[in-house]
Amino acid sequence: MLSKLLKVLPLVGAGLFLVPQANAMDIKQEYINTCVQDAVNTKMANNTDANKLCSCIVDVHSKKTLGQMWEVESYKQSGKDPATLPFVQKLQSDLQQCEQGLTINPPQLPAGQ
Repeated sequence: MLSKLLKVLPLVGAGLFLVPQANAMDIKQEYINTCVQDAVNTKMANNTDANKLCSCIVDVHSKKTLGQMWEVESYKQSGKDPATLPFVQKLQSDLQQCEQGLTINPPQLPAGQ
């Protein structure tokens, strides 16, 4: 379930690094809003739980450093599994904690998709 939402936010970290600080919160809120809309539209969560989940996910991703993102890309390009990196394991653990206490359902895509 979490992986579906993670696909919605593939460049969260990159987007936050490339934006002037004055606009960073606006962009962060846009990512949260998009995530919430997708979670509600696919019936993964109600609006309240989606807001909590998406805010947490975006917050976790926003703490990645540019160096960490490059390291993940280097691992991918060299055929190594980035999941073996300690900071990626911590990231996954933090993301799983985002779901704690929330009702998250499998996504339901509209008919025909």
